[in-house]
Amino acid sequence: MKIWALNLPQFYETPQNNEWWGKGFTEWTNVRSAVPLYRGHIQPLIPLNNNYYDLSKKTNIKWQCDIAKKYGIEGFVYYHYWYSGEHLLEKPCEILLNSPEIDMNYCFCWANHSWTRAWDGKDKQILMKQTYGDKNEWEAHLQYLLPFFKDKRYIRIENKPVLFIYKAKSLANADDRIKYWNKRLNEEGIDGLYIIEYISSFNPSASLEYSQAVYEDEPNFTCRFSISALNKAKRLICKKLKITDYQDYDKLWNLILKNHATYNGKKIVMGGFPCWDNSPRKGKNSRIIKGATPEKFANYLEKMNKIQREDLSGILLLNAWNEWGEGAILEPTEQYGYGYLNAVKNLKSK
Repeated sequence: MKIWALNLPQFYETPQNNEWWGKGFTEWTNVRSAVPLYRGHIQPLIPLNNNYYDLSKKTNIKWQCDIAKKYGIEGFVYYHYWYSGEHLLEKPCEILLNSPEIDMNYCFCWANHSWTRAWDGKDKQILMKQTYGDKNEWEAHLQYLLPFFKDKRYIRIENKPVLFIYKAKSLANADDRIKYWNKRLNEEGIDGLYIIEYISSFNPSASLEYSQAVYEDEPNFTCRFSISALNKAKRLICKKLKITDYQDYDKLWNLILKNHATYNGKKIVMGGFPCWDNSPRKGKNSRIIKGATPEKFANYLEKMNKIQREDLSGILLLNAWNEWGEGAILEPTEQYGYGYLNAVKNLKSK
């Protein structure tokens, strides 16, 4: 089983974030301000050796890649933001592209959603609207992506550059766009794209003609589709009352392991997560999955590695490498050390 991890690039100052959230804002701002919500609640999580890194610096990107590879992560899936030619959080991947000595495979997840004030509870206040444009925009987007697709480190399946799409159902003229991109890539000597759709509340089933696979985004997939009707009702009440939605780590992981969803013959990239607690972003109006430990995570990785199904891709995508604001992290912390990374390393070394 190949193990990849989602990578969030929001750990450096940008003009947009300074305007929207205040001077100096990065993901660390939320992480540092987290507070415990109950007895024994471990917040704030602290990076090991107070390593509050800045991803506009090449040395920190290299550190991430080196440590990930050392502990068995075989690829990063970076969130990619594109708003009709305007970028957000593009600098880390551009640094990586221009640093061929950094030895790490990677690909993109196009996070094709509008940027909102969701963290402030103002979900309807759009800061940057996701638009899709015409063929001129399709071509401009492709021109930006081409140097990455041609990078020898960019992940390919069936000799095709991999592109995850976060909200496939919302992608306007999706099949026409992908067909156009595939034609243009053929002209560039590339076999076309290997498209992987997120399966989530935004995209509950495979919706693209030209996608080859789906990704079950965890723990969101299981919390949306697999839990009991009673638990779903409880989650809805928590959301309406804006109180904390507590879930059980072991119950969710056991549901992940029992999942047998199929997608009309498309391959499945399995999802997993080390831990989850998005109270740094959302305070009391958050979801906290209680009971996570590195030892349990190691046990569930072992069980997942034994699952054999013809429709599985042989890839596990973990959520996430560094979603500190959601408490979904593999990176070392003061509280857990290298525990979650050791779980991956020990599995890969067997």
